[in-house]
Amino acid sequence: MWRGFVRAPYRNLWSEYEDGGCGVGECCGSPFEARKFLDAVIHGMSRRRARELRFLDDQLNNSC
Repeated sequence: MWRGFVRAPYRNLWSEYEDGGCGVGECCGSPFEARKFLDAVIHGMSRRRARELRFLDDQLNNSC
């Protein structure tokens, strides 16, 4: 599902509106805040699992 979403040509990951969006994080959340959260989660994981997640994250970042 995620791969299909990120590869879709008309995807809209984040829209910055003049009024700041709807205010619901799940709808108009900041990708920068999401990245900070993911980095914190990876930091708290075991080395092996963190390495696996970083590998998957790198693959997704480089596939677009």
